[in-house]
Amino acid sequence: MARGCEGGGFEKLWSRAPRLVFREEGVMSRRNRRGGSGTSWAGVVIGWLAALGAVLVLSSVVGVVAGAIFATLGFGGGAEAGATSLVGILVTLFLAFLIGGYTAGRMASRQGARHGLMVALLALVVTLALALLGSVAGSGLVDGLQGVALPGIPSEVVSQGLGTVLTLGGVLALLLPFVGGAIGGSWGESTGRQRT
Repeated sequence: MARGCEGGGFEKLWSRAPRLVFREEGVMSRRNRRGGSGTSWAGVVIGWLAALGAVLVLSSVVGVVAGAIFATLGFGGGAEAGATSLVGILVTLFLAFLIGGYTAGRMASRQGARHGLMVALLALVVTLALALLGSVAGSGLVDGLQGVALPGIPSEVVSQGLGTVLTLGGVLALLLPFVGGAIGGSWGESTGRQRT
């Protein structure tokens, strides 16, 4: 007998080999023996890139549409322009991460909501890393700007509740990419299964 086949060696070797597992839909996927995460990192990265591209395309389109809607409703300039911009940014973030989550969920064809959430998490991590890098690189510039006087915030703006609007806008800007990514990922998962 061949070496390794004696004493049930072949069965032991065969039991350690990765298996092809058939899902209910008839799609084959390779399972990790350790019970791996099942995360399609390529799908997450491509979903993130799709979300970035969608932000670039949608930002001008949604800004124009939101401005036209607010102008039709009678909101002109000043404080209303800030609200229009905030609504445009929030809608853009939601739609962009809906597209990014859809892309990740469709590429993975499984656990779409999770992949959509991973797209938004990757975007948040990259944004924080770039902000940290910018603060470290920009700390040397602060010394050179010591003689520059920056204007302060007028007291009447603070009394109008700008802090509340900015806080609410910031919280929504953090949450909407995750919501859009989860919805888009679930949608992409269901259409990804149908393509096979």
